[in-house]
Amino acid sequence: MNLPLPVVLAHARLTMDAVTLADAEVPASAALAYEAQEQLIDLIDSPLVGWKVGATGPASQTKLGVKTPIYGPVFQRTLIESGHDVPLSDFHHQPGLESEFAFTIGVTLRPGGAAMNARSAKEIVSTVHTAIELVCSRFDRNFDVDPALLVADGALHAALMVGPGKDPAEVRDLSTHRLRTVVNNQEIATGTGQEVLGDPYESLAWLCNHLNRRQLTLAAGSIVTTGAATGLHTTEVGQILTTDGGTLGSASLNLVA
Repeated sequence: MNLPLPVVLAHARLTMDAVTLADAEVPASAALAYEAQEQLIDLIDSPLVGWKVGATGPASQTKLGVKTPIYGPVFQRTLIESGHDVPLSDFHHQPGLESEFAFTIGVTLRPGGAAMNARSAKEIVSTVHTAIELVCSRFDRNFDVDPALLVADGALHAALMVGPGKDPAEVRDLSTHRLRTVVNNQEIATGTGQEVLGDPYESLAWLCNHLNRRQLTLAAGSIVTTGAATGLHTTEVGQILTTDGGTLGSASLNLVA
């Protein structure tokens, strides 16, 4: 008898074995996919420290086969400090690189509150950051699986590094603020917050509203990363990866074997 999907996914993270599709029961709806994700969160032996939002632009939605953004958990164990060596052996696949805007949340939002928009979302942010998210799934076919499985697996989150924080008032318009993706000191892509649902604060508002509907609390101190601003890029051993946000600061890591 097949084990429940959250148990299969938790075991894959513990053992670093890939999940084959034959071992995975596809959730029949988005609601059931998020229910499986919440069960997975309870099975992971690491504190929940925040959330990632993905598929916030047309290209990423097409790649994943979704029509809306998706979200997933960020655990203490998946946070890495800027400048550190990150072994590719820590991932089930060579992870994709995404340059993102991230937020630290300054107040606790509990279920039952009013719907959020970009303006009200900005009011709950204590600091704004540049970030690097590394993404892959725990499935043997990586991205090429049913979107419901990707949601259950945590929306492809694998690791997150955030740069130093800035007061939101110091970066007035994230929709026009530019991020640069740099690999081995060579710029490979640029983009602005416009790529993230038109404004990273819109991404945060979307997350808040969905967590509210799922009866989940967004705790003060949580980190929220809002989606790729410069696209998805392949990685390999020996690369130095940097997200450069100009006046917003930068985040950087080294990929090793």
